[in-house]
Amino acid sequence: MTPTDHARTRPVLHIVNDCSLGGVMLALKNFEHPVLNECFEHRIVNLSDLNKTRIRPGSIMVIHFTVSWISLYRLIDMRRRSGLQRIILVEHSYTQGFEENCVQNRSRFRMMLRLAYSLVDQIVAVSDAQYAWLLKAKLANRNKLFLIPQARDCSDLLALPLKGREDGPLRLGAYGRFHDQKGFDILIKAMARINPAIACLEIVGYGDQREILEGLAASLPHVQIQPPFKSAATFLNDIDVVCIPSRWEAFGLVGAEARAAGRPLIAAQIDGLKAQTGAHSWQHRPNDPDDIRRAILQAANANDLPARGMRARLHVSGEFSDMLRHWTGLLKRQSSPSDVEA
Repeated sequence: MTPTDHARTRPVLHIVNDCSLGGVMLALKNFEHPVLNECFEHRIVNLSDLNKTRIRPGSIMVIHFTVSWISLYRLIDMRRRSGLQRIILVEHSYTQGFEENCVQNRSRFRMMLRLAYSLVDQIVAVSDAQYAWLLKAKLANRNKLFLIPQARDCSDLLALPLKGREDGPLRLGAYGRFHDQKGFDILIKAMARINPAIACLEIVGYGDQREILEGLAASLPHVQIQPPFKSAATFLNDIDVVCIPSRWEAFGLVGAEARAAGRPLIAAQIDGLKAQTGAHSWQHRPNDPDDIRRAILQAANANDLPARGMRARLHVSGEFSDMLRHWTGLLKRQSSPSDVEA
């Protein structure tokens, strides 16, 4: 980039505090796309390095870390910084499902969110369900809340062949962080009630719950726990159906990848997963091993996997380009005094 080009681009600082979070880092890769680099210069900054970071006049700061009572002082410090054109907060974490599963004092939790949201100019909800919850709970001013469903460039997965049902057990796959959020323990409990001749499951990922999951699967020969893969395409090519049994999920990029690969879903009806399911999928109640078992048996008895795979692939069509268009519009948008709450 030449000095002249540098002067014409608006700086956008993406603030993170944990570079190991797969979904957030995948979301940040979207900002490398030429469409979002035409007028903006994107830079990822670790929260711990923010005080050492030079902020050029007119900069936009985009917050990707999870806000908390402890981080409120960080938001106050950001609000006071000179040179910032505005602050955008992307809500990657909090949802109705999170509140139901993890929050003991709802009033205190919602007070923290309202305080945090009052310190930023704009808030991005990453799914329809999250957007609706933020409004219904009166957590954010409608004027500063924007819906930009999460997406990623899945062109590498669109070329995978659709899968017909082969002889033997239905091949189920699940992947992501080994964390309570993802519900892999519930999925394994459901598999304990499934005959190995009907379905087998491979769970791929990383995280603190590995030993717990391995313990649950120890007596189940049709359940395998594997380390992270190097290629989503290679993994999905060997899978018939993808399971997403999350307890809460703001969006769930696994769903987008599976749909692009033409793989039907077995997914919990929670938060951002609701919009990713349809005629191509089997839905189940969250936190319910028996209902997951029902969905698995239905999938195992289905004779239309290729048709469902095609519908899944069509379902994801346009999501990435829509995301780019909405982000471009938001970044180009000018703040007005009404955007910032008093």
